[in-house]
Amino acid sequence: MVWISRLYVFFLGIILCVTTGFGIAAFYPEPVRPDFPSTPAMLAPVECSKTLDAQTSGDCQAAFQKQDAAQRKFDEEMKVFNNKNAGYTRTAIFFGIAVGSIFAVLGLGLIKKGQLVAKGLLLASVLTAILTRFLIGLASLGASVTGTQGADAVAYVEFGVLFVLSIAIIFVGLSTLKETNS
Repeated sequence: MVWISRLYVFFLGIILCVTTGFGIAAFYPEPVRPDFPSTPAMLAPVECSKTLDAQTSGDCQAAFQKQDAAQRKFDEEMKVFNNKNAGYTRTAIFFGIAVGSIFAVLGLGLIKKGQLVAKGLLLASVLTAILTRFLIGLASLGASVTGTQGADAVAYVEFGVLFVLSIAIIFVGLSTLKETNS
């Protein structure tokens, strides 16, 4: 029976941590990284790099200038993205630490009522504070999020299912599982 108690604590910590990551990803979506324009019209033809005469021709010079302009535009977009992403990371980690602190306070408050739930909440607090940014990235892999739009309905459904599962696991722990001394 001891292994069930330990498994419960571990599972509760993991599910609360994952729920937090999915919740932050659903309600505070990640900025989207810009893609480099890879259309053939943006790239210089291969013939332009074969000989020096070909490189200095007017058509090749125009193609190189077009390619350089596309590269400069992409570099500017990446600079804006990196600034947004840095701010996003700071804020997301703050949210993770705040939710982890709430889990810790709840865990400490529930020590006398249910030690297994309290231990699970304390584990969740540590995992959430440490793994928030990784979990948000994991939650955003399949989501269609943009930097200025909200997440799609699937992200909200995923979070809702995880939230209900988390609450159910807490109530099962409080009502049926008892701490064993071993």
